[in-house]
Amino acid sequence: MRPIITLTIVGLLSASLLAVVDDLTREPIAQAKEAMKRKAIEQIFPFELEKLETVKTDDTTFYEAMDAEGNIQGIAVESRTDLGYSGRIEILLGVSPEDQKIFSYKVVYHLETPGLGDKIDKDKFKSQFTGRTLDDTNWTVRKDGGDIDELTAATISSRAVADAVVRGLEFINEKYPKSTEE
Repeated sequence: MRPIITLTIVGLLSASLLAVVDDLTREPIAQAKEAMKRKAIEQIFPFELEKLETVKTDDTTFYEAMDAEGNIQGIAVESRTDLGYSGRIEILLGVSPEDQKIFSYKVVYHLETPGLGDKIDKDKFKSQFTGRTLDDTNWTVRKDGGDIDELTAATISSRAVADAVVRGLEFINEKYPKSTEE
């Protein structure tokens, strides 16, 4: 009977300690994640962020980068794909509000192969997306007849990023339709 009582007491103490640690760390972890997301958003825009508004929908989250007067200077969207070589890839995609041209993107999560597929977040690969829109690009890799230069030995990762970018552009086009006046 003594071992059962001892194990019960140890189990209760352990569970209590874990609950206290969880309570103490939950808020700092959430704040750190928000700070990392803000830094990633700052990296995808070619201007300094003055004000950032978050707009959540059922499908995704948008971030409106505004100037001091409240004019939208850029729109960022969380996008993802499950087509990566190692599964899920998540990005933050930044575009201009008027013509939805891509400023840049930032990979926020991936498990791609180090030295190969993880180059999806390198400037040399990312730069080919700058200035493109949903309508002016064939969003497949060159190997498949498209406009996107694939990474050597990482075609699947390249296809996946193109898929995530297209999804992001579609989310933005749905939420912030371009004006038909030209």
